[in-house]
Amino acid sequence: MIDPFVGAWELDPSTLAYEHGRPGKRAVYVVEALADGLVFRLEYDDADGKPAQVEYGGPLDGSEQPLAGAPGLALVLLRDGPRSIESRLLRDGAVIDRWTREISADGERMEVTQHVAKPGGGVLLNRSTYRRLHGERG
Repeated sequence: MIDPFVGAWELDPSTLAYEHGRPGKRAVYVVEALADGLVFRLEYDDADGKPAQVEYGGPLDGSEQPLAGAPGLALVLLRDGPRSIESRLLRDGAVIDRWTREISADGERMEVTQHVAKPGGGVLLNRSTYRRLHGERG
């Protein structure tokens, strides 16, 4: 069975709803299957239009995966359900950023929510929707 996250996804900039920070207007996720998880490759333009790329991934079992070249930082990926994944970035064991991703029932949209911790407590939410690029399902 093909994982519903596998494939290429393009940001729909009309869906951006940020409570914190300035979003870029262009992004493409490519998600590929690994023997024991997924790898996410994100190519995007930042809020000033400067291109950037990031890649991360691994098992979706909730284990801490130290980030190479970043002492004290680790990534945790956890499958919450068949169409839902949470990722957490940890610094010295404390969560410093958290994202949830959910695939729509029809498999055509990926909703991404960043949960930004406010100093002193509380959370701000940054939301965006990615649409599957047709012909790109894994």
